[in-house]
This record gives sequence, C-alpha cells and structure tokens, in this order.
Amino acid sequence: MATSLVVPLAYISVMITALAIFSRVYRRRRAAEKTSFEPWFPHHPSRETYITLLSSSQDIPDSLLKSALLVRAITDVKRIWRLRDDKIALTQLHQRGLIGDDTMSRFGAAEKELEAEIVDVVSEANTFRQGWGQMIFATATEMAQAEKTRETVMSIPKIKAVEEKRIALRNKYLPGSVPPPLIQQVPAAVAQAQAAAAAASNPGSGANTPSPSTTNTSGKVATPQNVPSPSLVSEETVGGAGSTDSSKNGSPALGSGSGSGGNSTASTPSKSTPGKKKKNKK
Repeated sequence: MATSLVVPLAYISVMITALAIFSRVYRRRRAAEKTSFEPWFPHHPSRETYITLLSSSQDIPDSLLKSALLVRAITDVKRIWRLRDDKIALTQLHQRGLIGDDTMSRFGAAEKELEAEIVDVVSEANTFRQGWGQMIFATATEMAQAEKTRETVMSIPKIKAVEEKRIALRNKYLPGSVPPPLIQQVPAAVAQAQAAAAAASNPGSGANTPSPSTTNTSGKVATPQNVPSPSLVSEETVGGAGSTDSSKNGSPALGSGSGSGGNSTASTPSKSTPGKKKKNKK
C-alpha cells in the first residue's frame, strides 16, 4: 500500500520540477531575445572617431575636434532622413500585418538612440562655444545636402552608360521599340517657340503673313491680286464728290487735300455734270 503511493507522488513531483525549469529557461531566453535584438544601424564610426580623439593622451587641436564633431552631426542628419523615410513604410506594413512587433521594437529603439545621440552632440558643441549647439545641425544639414547633390551629379555618367547599354540591347532584339531621345526634337520645338514669341511681341507683323486660306493644296502661297485698298476707294469717292460740289458751287470742298485732289483728276467725270445739262436744255 505504501509502495503504490510513493511512485505516483514521485512521478508528479518530477514532472512539476521539469515544467518549472523549462518555463524559467524559456522566459529568460524570450526576454534576452527582446532586449538583445540587432540594432537598426550597425555602428557609428563618426562617433567612435570623435571619442577616440577626445580621449587621446596627446594634445588635439580644437579645429580637428570641431571637424570630427561636425562629421558626427552630418552622420546623424543622414540617419534622421533614413528613419523619417522608413517610418512611413514600416507603419503601413505593420498595420497590414506584414511585419512583426520585433521590427517595430528595433525601430523604436533606433529612434530613442538617435534622440540621445542628438542631445549628446548638442552638449558637446556647447562645450566648444556657447550657442553652437543650436547651429551645428543646421550647418550639418546643408553639408549633407551638398554631399548628396554631389554624389547624384557624379553618378550621372554611370547611369547614362547603363541606360545606353540597355537601350542598345533592346533595339538589337526589338528594333524600333525605343524612340529616339527627345534631345533631337528640342531645336525644332525651340524654333517654333521663338517664332510664336516673335509673333506675339510684334502683333502688326501678323498682317504681312499669308493666311492659311491663301495657300494652295500644293503648299505654295498664292500671290495677292491687285485689289485697291479700302482707304483709297474712300478717298476717291470723297475726292469725286468734292470735285462735283466744287464745280456746282464754284468753291473747293471741305476736307479735300492734295491727295483727294489728285484722285479726283484721275477719276472719270460723272454723267450729272453742268455742261451736259445745258446741252440737253438746248
């Protein structure tokens, strides 16, 4: 009877002890995994260089220390840009359930580490000159932007060579699939734009240009016919009327100038002249 009770109690005690040990080890490992995950940025060489110069036993000039601190701030600015770009994508992926909480934990730890780094850089800058901590990141941002622009400009030949190689390979297997570059079409477009600008700046010159209606189907411009100008016709009419009135009244018409007089002499006499009326009366 005593033997039958000892065996089950021993079995239960062994199982409880094993489960307790397993649970304790498992929790420790999970806690270690949460706290010792891979950092978002592997290392910070600029910070290590500055700390090495600062803790050196030799006399380091302040200009060298300031340059090292400025390079450290430039690296921090680049990391700020990267975190800002990654945060939007990570937030969307986490909302969709495509990434786990450990990735977001790594990202949050990287943000906190960068905030502490910024505070450290500002305090170090104020040790060299009071108030420089408020300006160091503005200067670092300008230098980082200039470096980014320089890298972009220097990479243009490489990108051009890669694109030309890709287009040549595509035209080899698919001829005519890639249109010619737009650079060849720029001069014609520029010429048309210049012509349009010249026409807009000189509105009077538009009367001398032939209208589309005067062009033939062959593309040649038709020559204008000898049609008298409306101003000349009106002057001739006024001149003729003035000469008739002057012949009736014996005085020159009002408003008739030298031009109207010349036109009146060239015009044919009207049928209602006084001489013909006298002949009819006789």
